[in-house]
Amino acid sequence: MFYSPHSREELIKILAGNLDNTYFIAGGTDLILHINNHKLTDYHIVDLTKLNEFHYIREDDEKLYIGALTTMTEICESEIIYKDFRSVYQAAYELGSELIRNRATIGGNIANASQCADVLLACFSFDANIKILNKNNEEKIIPISELVTGRNQTILNPDDIIIEIILEKSKEISSFRKVGSRKAVTISKLNCSAVLLVEEDIIKKANIFLGSVGTKASKAEILEKEFLGKKLSELNLNNLQKAAFEEVEKAIPTRDSKYYKRVAVQGLIENIYEDLVNYE
Repeated sequence: MFYSPHSREELIKILAGNLDNTYFIAGGTDLILHINNHKLTDYHIVDLTKLNEFHYIREDDEKLYIGALTTMTEICESEIIYKDFRSVYQAAYELGSELIRNRATIGGNIANASQCADVLLACFSFDANIKILNKNNEEKIIPISELVTGRNQTILNPDDIIIEIILEKSKEISSFRKVGSRKAVTISKLNCSAVLLVEEDIIKKANIFLGSVGTKASKAEILEKEFLGKKLSELNLNNLQKAAFEEVEKAIPTRDSKYYKRVAVQGLIENIYEDLVNYE
């Protein structure tokens, strides 16, 4: 069965229907792959693209609000995201082909909860908050760190849907970089998002996450310590690369991919380092 609600009220009725095997799509870029992989034959699809209420980028003095149906292309075209949330911009820009970016949405990237999702990782590094709507027309806001519980797993109930992503404004600088299997598709084998608060050239706060080294975004605490308390101009790239190497060893000590990833992450960190020390 296919549904296409045009209003919040219509969506609530569908959510309240408690339909089994229901898939909510906006861009739908991951749906066919999921259906084929799981050999599904009995399912419902809810197309959210007509819900303009959840399609926007807004701001006030303290926060940025991104509707869940906002596409990656629209994120790339936002001056405020480029200026204040560079990592989110870069993650959206490097996500797939232009065709995919025109359809893929930020809500879908987050709800899918892939361990290599690019924009999801960037939102982790900004400590994003996620607004959720349920079948009773009730809204709640939770930290993104509480939303994702594992690979393609979240705390969302079948009658829950993500409607908004909230980012706190600050004077932080940031960078997102990835290593992918093919540039034309750029599916991440390894990615990193770093957010730094720099005051008087001293790094006061570092929030860094690695993707594809676990079942969900992995907080890089060893790497963060290598940034904290130092001047941007005095960061030691070799020490940062060693810390990144240790992060991979810690995260996936028994996986065969660690041999590739602990080398690849050093190049990744070099790109992050160059972005941050030359930030404009």
